[in-house]
Amino acid sequence: MKKIILLILISGTLSACKHSSTIYNGEPVGKKDVNFENLLRTAQPKTLAEIYYEHGNFINTKQFPPVVSAQSVLDNGKDWLLIDIRKPAAYEAGHINGAYNVPKDKVLEFLTKKQKAAAYPKVVFICYSGQMASYVTGITRYAGFDNTYTMLYGMAGWNSSFSDILKKGFGDRYPEMIVKGTDKAETIPDHSEEIAVHKGIDLSKLPKLPKKLPSILISERAHQLLKQTRPQFLLKDDEYFPAIKKDINAYYSIFYIQKPKYYAAHVKGSVQFTPRKDLSLDTRLTEIPADKPVLIYCKTGHTSGNATAYLDMLGYKAHSLMFGAGGFMYSLWRQKGWMSDINDVINDFPVVEGKKRTNNKIVAVAAPKKAASPGKPIVKHKKKEVTGGCG
Repeated sequence: MKKIILLILISGTLSACKHSSTIYNGEPVGKKDVNFENLLRTAQPKTLAEIYYEHGNFINTKQFPPVVSAQSVLDNGKDWLLIDIRKPAAYEAGHINGAYNVPKDKVLEFLTKKQKAAAYPKVVFICYSGQMASYVTGITRYAGFDNTYTMLYGMAGWNSSFSDILKKGFGDRYPEMIVKGTDKAETIPDHSEEIAVHKGIDLSKLPKLPKKLPSILISERAHQLLKQTRPQFLLKDDEYFPAIKKDINAYYSIFYIQKPKYYAAHVKGSVQFTPRKDLSLDTRLTEIPADKPVLIYCKTGHTSGNATAYLDMLGYKAHSLMFGAGGFMYSLWRQKGWMSDINDVINDFPVVEGKKRTNNKIVAVAAPKKAASPGKPIVKHKKKEVTGGCG
């Protein structure tokens, strides 16, 4: 049964933290059998990074990032809780039948008081292009919900009437800031041997958070982070690249991707972190500076959005880059076969208009009133469900 395990405020604060320079012996693995609620209620001076690590290290599992395809929502949405976090005007112009319109800063209350997440096999967040929903999904995951997901590419991927943001978002911008054909030996060191003999983790390198009972701290941080405006956690190309052109060290930039793709091309000054490996307490998490802004980019922005939420919960000031590598080296990635044609991820699935959610839970009931090709029948393209990766 899906459980909501964090959003209960418990009085009290953590005792003073006395971090040891060696808290583990050898190379530990996530302890999946630990009762999370007991961890949260403990008075021991544990950091949030330790708690998440000991609860199974979700960011390093095959289920990360938790995303589902538009096709899977069409097929199964009648049984899922669909939450559209776009502005009311956008929701009114067209939304998925059965979806609730909830502001992102209200989703925690909605999932605990109005439509309890535990009653559904999946809770799916929907936004304009999947970028903001990825961050909200990440925050809810690290606030204690174990069944929240992002719909891949948002409404831009659901129906072509909303696809302009996606078509404009992908491209080949700022080529002067891209390093291509890098030799492996001249990029980043291989940390595998160092990690294998690593005897301790320096917790003092993590961001400093208030000393409170973990359940209270997590709840407070989740509420605070969901109130942020878009630029505080999600940057556009035209916000990020001018900043690093002026000062290459304006952000600690991470390309959250496999090494071969990093070596092929990456943003100047960025370092490579391997997904589901390097953002872990026992690998390279503490390499990230706690005292400067962090920028994460991935393939399309879905994975980095979830990873940004994780780092923000830990106290870093992280940002995801909208559309990831697809925004500034789309042609190169298409040439290498690493990315789909944008048109192939855009569907023409049914939408409904209006301010209010329809009473039934049948998702596909009406043809879109603003079809991309008027007069042509809607084709429901079959695409396999995606989970644990971005498109």
